Amino acid sequence: MNFQIVQPTGLLKNYIKYYCFMESGIHEENVVERVIPTENIQLMFHYKNPFVVYQPNDIITKQPRSIISGLSSSYSDVSTFGEAGVIFVMFHPVGACHFFNFPLSEIENQSIDLSDIFNREIKQVEETLYIKKTVKEKVSVIEDFLLKKYSPILSCDNLLILKGVEIIKHYKGQITAVNLSSRLSITSKSLERKFSGNLGKTPKQYIKLIRFQETLLDFSINKEINLTEYAYRNGYFDQSHFIKDFKTYSGFTPKEFIAKYPDYNINADSC
Repeated sequence: MNFQIVQPTGLLKNYIKYYCFMESGIHEENVVERVIPTENIQLMFHYKNPFVVYQPNDIITKQPRSIISGLSSSYSDVSTFGEAGVIFVMFHPVGACHFFNFPLSEIENQSIDLSDIFNREIKQVEETLYIKKTVKEKVSVIEDFLLKKYSPILSCDNLLILKGVEIIKHYKGQITAVNLSSRLSITSKSLERKFSGNLGKTPKQYIKLIRFQETLLDFSINKEINLTEYAYRNGYFDQSHFIKDFKTYSGFTPKEFIAKYPDYNINADSC
């Protein structure tokens, strides 16, 4: 299986973290990967065989050729299905809202077929991606599509949400939604509406997600501390809450996760 990270160009650099190309050959074995929640909304464009998804409730589905995935609160297992070729578009946290004219909370915990949103237009994108041979040509197709969809949110809302995300990350997810709204001089209700619409999660949900991400970062950096210390350092009141949240997001207890991924590195560039 081959991966290639490509940086966006021009205006899109402000909103997109990277594009990731992943390909596997027709004779390679299918690969199953656990997908755990991130803070980034993603697009996926399959130009070869789409993946198969195994949900926690044992439902198996085949992905559409083009999808948008909202912010999730749970995990799924995804497998290649024969010869694979896919482009991931990874948005910055306050990125996707500038391209989709609907509240991003509507796709929370879901992966939606882009053809249900853009109809025939996305079919044209899929057909063109199939024809184009080089990475550069495929990136150009995706960027042309996204630039046509560019519709920036109000600058005041953009700055507010960017600042809110900055504060949450500064405190590593160890801040309350009430404290956050106070720091931003906005009512809790208004902040919840703006976060839900433009990030895809309420402040409380987003804070919880960032705390989980910070715990994974702690796992990446500090390999020798015990689970109680991980819980304490990452703001959990007790080990039982720590284990419950961790298993909800990843499907593993912290102990199981460390055993399965002893060299886990959250900062490694991957799709």
